[in-house]
Amino acid sequence: MKVVPTWASTTAMQALMNMLVDRLDSADLRGSAKAQSVALSERTWPAFHASPFESDKEALWEHVREMVTLGWVSIKPERASKSISGYDLTPRISVVDETALRQATNRPTRELSYSERWRMAVDEHFIGPEQVRSIVVSYCMELPGHSPEDIVQRLNMLKDIAGSELLFLREASAKLFWGISKALDGRQPLVAAILGMNECPFPEAPVQLHVQLPAGEMAGVLFIENLTTYERAVRAGSAALASLALVYAAGFKASARRLRSLDGASLYYARGGALGSEEVSRFESWLFSENCELPVYFWGDLDWSGIRILQTLRKTFTTARAWQPGYAPMLVQLTSRRGHEPAAADKSGQQPVHATGCQYADTALIPALTQLQAFVDQEFTGA
Repeated sequence: MKVVPTWASTTAMQALMNMLVDRLDSADLRGSAKAQSVALSERTWPAFHASPFESDKEALWEHVREMVTLGWVSIKPERASKSISGYDLTPRISVVDETALRQATNRPTRELSYSERWRMAVDEHFIGPEQVRSIVVSYCMELPGHSPEDIVQRLNMLKDIAGSELLFLREASAKLFWGISKALDGRQPLVAAILGMNECPFPEAPVQLHVQLPAGEMAGVLFIENLTTYERAVRAGSAALASLALVYAAGFKASARRLRSLDGASLYYARGGALGSEEVSRFESWLFSENCELPVYFWGDLDWSGIRILQTLRKTFTTARAWQPGYAPMLVQLTSRRGHEPAAADKSGQQPVHATGCQYADTALIPALTQLQAFVDQEFTGA
């Protein structure tokens, strides 16, 4: 290790050298071989230009000249480094010995970001054509306890997993990634690209729908956000619910597009409701055939998350709207200022929804939530 001169530890010289190291790190981050030269201006070395006396500037410039002599940097024009007042020649400085500068500033080589390490691992270890390699690079995967190299090697094993047996997506993920079942969530395009297929061959697990069918005519379908409220509703015998099919689908899963396909939903019928083949057939005809129209309602927490479920549910069921008999007493609770603050129920991170397309939600529920900045849980009211 080279001995660092005493003058290198002064504030002004440290500012200069740290500026040069910053530029080295920035160039490295861009993938550039080296940083370009930089003019020693008031912007790049303000400590020098702030010196009140010419003698102070000459002393600092002498240290720059010593950096040239030591081979740490070079100066253009060259005659600037030979003159005690060479700073008057509008000099530009370039790094020659990066190691020495990093030693003098106690800043070792920049640690690579995870995305950079991922790119390097894909370049070195991924087995596949270049066009697929570029897709893999864009799906940076980070799994605690496992290096990018290990993860890429596992991606190379996808073809063996795909050819072995029919698996759900999370089963395939667990087999591939050390028992981690969610590693491939949202990465179906990556899987399809690696396997050279148009679609990912691993389906998501079917959405589980808990359903209570009404006896007699079915006048609509009510999706209920929370399990407790669903269970209360199926036991209530309420007149408001008598002609509705009640469905619990675990929050946002209620809006999943795949629940309208035969392979995308598993149905479990409540024994307290109608179980006849005619009622079941009618419900499933409606669910799996978009030609059969029924009014669709949603009832959930009176908070931004519940409103967002309604918003996304309408992408699957375009006529879905907030169920007013359920929300009305909750709205009274909220406007009477008896709601809870978001932080009280660990909901501080919920983001506002500005519109859903449902008139009742957009003109009554959203304005109240916006104005009062409070929420009401669905369990507040029974069915």
